[in-house]
Amino acid sequence: MIDVGVLLFATVAWLAVLAAIALAAQRERIPRALARHPLVLALSLGVYASSWTYYGGVGFAQRHGLVFLAVYLGPTLACMATPLLWSRVLHITREQRLSSLADLLAFRFQSPAAGALVAAFSLVASLPYVAQQFRATEQSVRVLSGPGHEEAVGAVFCALLALFTAFFGARPSAERRREDGLAAAVAFESAAKLAVLAAVGLVAVLGAFGGPSGLAGWLRDHAAEVEALARPVREDSGWTSMLVISFAAAFLLPRQWHMAFASGAGDRALARAAWAFPLFLLALNLPVLPILWAGTRLAPAGPADSYVLLVPQLLDQRWLALAAFIGGISAASAMVMVTAVALANDSATHLLLPLARRTLRRNVYARVLWMRRGLLTAILVGGWLFHRAQANRGLLVESGIVSFVAFAQLLPGLFAVLFWERATRAGFIAGLLAGIASWTALCLAPLLPGMPGLDPAWLGLLLEGADPAGRAARAARALPIDTWSLPTFVSLAVNGGTLALVSLLRPPAKAEREAARLCRRREIGPSVERATVPSSVGALEERLARLLGREAAGIEVTRARIELDIPRDETRPTELHALQERLHRNLSPLVGPVLARTVAEEAGAPAAAPGAGGALTEELRWLERRLARGETRLVGAARELDLLRRWLRSVLAQLPLGVCAVGSDGAVSLVNRRLEALVGAPERDLVGAPLDRLPAPFAELFARAVRAASAGEAGAGAEEIEAHVAGRARSLRVHRAALDPLDARAASGGVVLLVEDRTEQRALEAQLAHKDRLAQLGRLAAGVAHEVGNPLTGIACLAQNLRAEADSDEIRARAGLILGETARIEAILRTLLEHSRTGAVPSPGEGPRARVGRVSLAQVVAEAERLLRLDRAAPHVRVEQACPESLVVVGDRRELVQVFVNLLANARDASGAGATIAVRGRIEAGEIVVEVEDHGSGIPEELLAAVFEPFVTTKRDPSGTGLGLPLSRSIVQDHGGTLTLRSAVGQGTTVVVRLPLAGAPGARRGPEAAP
Repeated sequence: MIDVGVLLFATVAWLAVLAAIALAAQRERIPRALARHPLVLALSLGVYASSWTYYGGVGFAQRHGLVFLAVYLGPTLACMATPLLWSRVLHITREQRLSSLADLLAFRFQSPAAGALVAAFSLVASLPYVAQQFRATEQSVRVLSGPGHEEAVGAVFCALLALFTAFFGARPSAERRREDGLAAAVAFESAAKLAVLAAVGLVAVLGAFGGPSGLAGWLRDHAAEVEALARPVREDSGWTSMLVISFAAAFLLPRQWHMAFASGAGDRALARAAWAFPLFLLALNLPVLPILWAGTRLAPAGPADSYVLLVPQLLDQRWLALAAFIGGISAASAMVMVTAVALANDSATHLLLPLARRTLRRNVYARVLWMRRGLLTAILVGGWLFHRAQANRGLLVESGIVSFVAFAQLLPGLFAVLFWERATRAGFIAGLLAGIASWTALCLAPLLPGMPGLDPAWLGLLLEGADPAGRAARAARALPIDTWSLPTFVSLAVNGGTLALVSLLRPPAKAEREAARLCRRREIGPSVERATVPSSVGALEERLARLLGREAAGIEVTRARIELDIPRDETRPTELHALQERLHRNLSPLVGPVLARTVAEEAGAPAAAPGAGGALTEELRWLERRLARGETRLVGAARELDLLRRWLRSVLAQLPLGVCAVGSDGAVSLVNRRLEALVGAPERDLVGAPLDRLPAPFAELFARAVRAASAGEAGAGAEEIEAHVAGRARSLRVHRAALDPLDARAASGGVVLLVEDRTEQRALEAQLAHKDRLAQLGRLAAGVAHEVGNPLTGIACLAQNLRAEADSDEIRARAGLILGETARIEAILRTLLEHSRTGAVPSPGEGPRARVGRVSLAQVVAEAERLLRLDRAAPHVRVEQACPESLVVVGDRRELVQVFVNLLANARDASGAGATIAVRGRIEAGEIVVEVEDHGSGIPEELLAAVFEPFVTTKRDPSGTGLGLPLSRSIVQDHGGTLTLRSAVGQGTTVVVRLPLAGAPGARRGPEAAP
């Protein structure tokens, strides 16, 4: 015997270990990848194996033979149906943010009464199963330490579980870390009970039989007992019905549903758990028969339900007996804790909170917390009291079987949710009530003292018929009477038949049909019909305050705004609905998803419902938002369509034209990157915004285009305007086209706008026209120079003759003056002719021009100055040149002249009349540095880099083309140099030209530059 104090200490120590693991997972001291590993989910689903499995499985095998395997083959069949059942349930609960089966059924049938009925029935149906855990615990204490202390240990165990569960399961939290803690603790206890049961089985084989060979010999000597194990399966004595109810229990039991669907598991984790969980159950059942045979040999008169404890004790393995006791405590505590948490959430959501909504207006967090703690305590104490009220006769598994049959009553309703849109709330409620009545009469009543019910012996009479010979034959085969087959088939037949019959009598309501459509389809869609949307964040908070109180409303709205990065002055319907949905998600852990949805929707402003077209446009924006955020995992054709959508969005994003789609509600539905750049706002601020909230001039421009397109003006058209956008003059052309409606719900499909920025194109067109005028002027100048040159030659000849023939010195001097002026005119004409024949400016990277040679920069600057003085209309300035004759480069003289003409012209235009422009040259580090300095208006700092771009000019008069500096820098770079600017507003500008010195490394070489 083991002292009861040791058992009590082991119980407390084990619960402390589970608490430490849960805390470590919550605080992320256990790596998140490990806490959320699919194997952890599979082991947490092992909470299915309660003390029924741990202790009662051996007794069930002794009484009903291999039928005990059906308890584990049922979940295996359920896991094989994961794509058909589990995955679809996970998809619905995740899309609609439902946390329990009661939530799902209430949503599908759009009936709070359905949710309340399921919650109340789950509470009642779980009490026998919870009571079974306390019975198993007290029975194990009696086996190990003798009678007299088991009731006290059971009471202490109940109190400890209440404290543990109230701490870890009562506080609502939207974070997955709390579920990670519970899942980690349950997974650890599953691994522990598997290890202990395997150790007991190994010791049973080695200690009772001396090894596998001894066991094989004992089985040969007891062939009749081995054959008796398979007889119930061959005769189908409860085999099929046990498969059915264990199939349903695998995911309909509250603890199973909570771990599979409410703990935040993903599709991949669930898919992997679907094969790992059956393997766990297989491993857990391998020791059952060896323990049964060892107990039969060592203690044939002992209770088989206690063989897991008796075998180690009889083999003098006290340490293993204590470990087996801890394993039993682990199995019972995990089942009770998870079941209590799931039932408390359901009871609070569907039974208490709907009746106590007014109490939520003050200190909602504390009140909900203590309400859950009270429910958890009541559930645990209720289970313990139910156990104390029972006669505790029969096998340990009988209470569990009663709960299995009870939760099988929810199977017709779940199948209706997944596969039958015609099912109605009246049919579901009527069918469930009929099934509950059958279950109560056939299963629950016999467990309660003094309650009338159908005796299991009478069930055997119904199974075999009134024929005495049939009963005698059954007794001769020594077949046990199963107490679950008739209740299972009768209750399910009554339940399903009533559901179908009542549903066919009356068609479902519109809300039920919409919910059924959302439950059956695999693609994504809006979670609820958005009939009401708040008009502003303040309106949402104000209405929420009427339900939760001002303090809680402010906390929840602020939290949701921060999570979504929504400003307080937001008024776009799409963003406000996203805020409303986030409130629903955040409030679900606090008050349950059904009440949270009600609270969030009632907080919406009862504004006029949008038209069909507006509702459709809003729905499309909402779906686009969810797809872009990756909130839904798509499969099959939906995934392929989403890939096509993403590809089309990528094509749209790269278009050089701005694209804006405007919905029929007058709000922006879609934009691309080019439009974001034009408007100067990100997509997040544009999509969903009404047109009047767009920046100028786009608000008026787009509104005018939408009105024109909606009025049917030629179906499509374009409008071009000149406007200032971000401080720069822009030429914009807006093309418009009306879109066809997507379906019959919308009278209009909206309008698509294409915005073309023609600023550069218009500047290029103007520049081409200007260059054409310059070309014409050049041709005219060449003709004028040619025509002037002929008489000028005659004047020069006459002046030469006059000087040669004149006798007077005065006449010869005047003739010399005439010749000098004609020479000056001839030089000007020659320069003008050469400049008019200059041709195109070379592009960077082109090869050297044919006319490359040694060029004196002093002469280049002087020639540029002479050309500058030809413009009589320009203000007169003085040029101070300080360029030594030693500044010689290798290059194209005419190109370099053009550079300095541009630089001097820019300096002149920036300076006033009579100003001085300084041109200084020097040799520095093997290269020539020429600075052109003026003291004019200067260039703003933000435009210093932009002035080198084509068509960017700081001149206000139309003479500036914005090409002088880009062309000059291109020429300088082609000569191997650089051109930079230093400028300050109001102080002037200095242009620095750096060119390679002739003969220096890197300098260009021409015909005259050869050594």
